[in-house]
Amino acid sequence: MSRTWSINSAVKLSDLDPDLQWLMTTVRDEVADISIITGYRDEDEQNRKFAEGKSKVRFPHGKHNTYPSKAVDFQPYPLPKRKEKLWAALAYIAGRATEIGKRRGLIVRWGGDWDRDGDLTDQNFDDLYHIEIRDE
Repeated sequence: MSRTWSINSAVKLSDLDPDLQWLMTTVRDEVADISIITGYRDEDEQNRKFAEGKSKVRFPHGKHNTYPSKAVDFQPYPLPKRKEKLWAALAYIAGRATEIGKRRGLIVRWGGDWDRDGDLTDQNFDDLYHIEIRDE
């Protein structure tokens, strides 16, 4: 199936690290149609997310705060209406993204498994829309 980015997703994709652009495009092509919600966050946006409890770090300490961004928030397209379907889709896509990233030697971390131990019940903060690439 041939998929393309929406204009909004394409603009946000351009703010991502080239490896993360490759990863998300490969996920879109091989796994599921997705939309890019956020890539780079400036100081005001990051600190607003922190104040809203949607991030655990202030600017400039987030992976969204580097340019190009080492983090992306995504969602399946179309967006499932039922919460259980949405959570399942996010977990499936993130798991596949982690495996696809290994092809390129990327260390991928998902906001549903911050410590990358496979235990999704030991998180203090879930950000199921979040994927980042790590340097370590």
